[in-house]
Amino acid sequence: MKDILQSKLEQQKKLQKKKKEQLAKLLKHSTLLEYLTTRYKIVTILAASFAFLILFGTLLLSLPFSNRTAGTSILTHLFVATSAVCVTGLSPITVAEQYTLFGKIIMILLMQVGGLGLMTFVSMALTLGRNKFSFKELTAFADAAGKHGYYDVSGYLKRILLYTFAFEFLGLIALAIRFTADFGMKQGLFNALFISVAAFTNAGFDCFASDSLARYATDPLVSITVMLLIIVGGLGFMVWIELRHHYQDMKKKRLPLRSVFSSFSVHTKVVCTITFWLIVSGTLLFLLCEWNNPLTLGTHSIPDKFLIAAFQSVTLRTAGFATISMAACRRVTRMIMCLFMIIGGSPGGTAGGIKTTTFLVIIVMLRSFFKNEPDNCNLFHRRIRRTDFVSAELILTIYMIFLFIGVALLSVTEPEIPVLDLTFEGVSAIATVGLSADVTSSLSILGRVIIIVMMFTGRIGPLAMIEIFERKSTAPPHEHVHYPHADILIG
Repeated sequence: MKDILQSKLEQQKKLQKKKKEQLAKLLKHSTLLEYLTTRYKIVTILAASFAFLILFGTLLLSLPFSNRTAGTSILTHLFVATSAVCVTGLSPITVAEQYTLFGKIIMILLMQVGGLGLMTFVSMALTLGRNKFSFKELTAFADAAGKHGYYDVSGYLKRILLYTFAFEFLGLIALAIRFTADFGMKQGLFNALFISVAAFTNAGFDCFASDSLARYATDPLVSITVMLLIIVGGLGFMVWIELRHHYQDMKKKRLPLRSVFSSFSVHTKVVCTITFWLIVSGTLLFLLCEWNNPLTLGTHSIPDKFLIAAFQSVTLRTAGFATISMAACRRVTRMIMCLFMIIGGSPGGTAGGIKTTTFLVIIVMLRSFFKNEPDNCNLFHRRIRRTDFVSAELILTIYMIFLFIGVALLSVTEPEIPVLDLTFEGVSAIATVGLSADVTSSLSILGRVIIIVMMFTGRIGPLAMIEIFERKSTAPPHEHVHYPHADILIG
């Protein structure tokens, strides 16, 4: 047995030596991106791109002509830059009061690039200047854009940018109708652009108030426009590309709407279905909990109550805007909000959280086990692979571990803030939501550092963070070694 393992170990060393020699030859003739993708993990490159963007944004926001008032610490600018790049929305300062027009333009760029990913813009710039790409480059671009496979990556990236600018332009036009009347032509257009970008990227920043969109709580035009931008950004680009293709087929073949939905991929069906039910259930639960609360819905008419409740439900898709104070909500409401924030949006979009698909896969798995049918895990007449269940469980578990560690550390650094408020803040940070129970500005230096780390972890993904620091094992392979079953009492 030892001789077999020793021979396998020697073969593995020879293979590693050969790979290093091939790598050395490749690096002599490769581009910078090929060099990086060959030497480092793609997830490491993506994380480094976000880190670079955050540091560069911090530098720009720290410039004197970016600020209205001097004396703001570099940590505060780092917090805001991280929140913008990670499309969160938490801020210890009021953006409208702190930053000049130049500083706000920098924030728009940080939200835009952070929402789509720096690698998306790098790949598009390279696409315009080159005709061919290596397999490693295509794989990196596909991972950055959330695309399965590397077929027609450049076309997919072009469609992403096209949809992004189209939706944001429509949002700008709709919001400008109200904002130009309230702020004047120039300021109104800029505010409309800022909110449109912040809503589509699910960043949640505003540029003209300290209470988010509270002044427009009962304004259907502003509220519904922002809600639609949040939903569109959170669905994922793969869904929108598929919806467009099916819409074209429906027009050509004159198919009924029911048959079109049945022809969608399982992913699109899951995303649309779970998003719809999360928004509806969130609206109803918010109405149920806050109906008579005089600080939130109690003083509003019934139509306004439904509009405000629907807005809060949609913003839990990791957007971060608010038309009422989160601190004024009842404790049970904030606890329910934490659950919805953890679920978040859908894969391949601008939202955070564990993702709607992960949540539904876990629900299907639990349902099958409750029915004592572990091998009958089906969804839309398709069998879910066991590996998908393992991935969903792993994502949820790691998210909860990171969240617990973050909240535990916050409870040590912020002993005077209630644990529920710290939990709400921690969930909002790691799910890149941006809602706060008015405690962000009260955090200590260590507390702000913890939130910065949680926001960055939430944007990259806790599972990806672990993969970055994971080292390859040099031990002999044990694929063919099977140990006896262990007798362990569970539960």
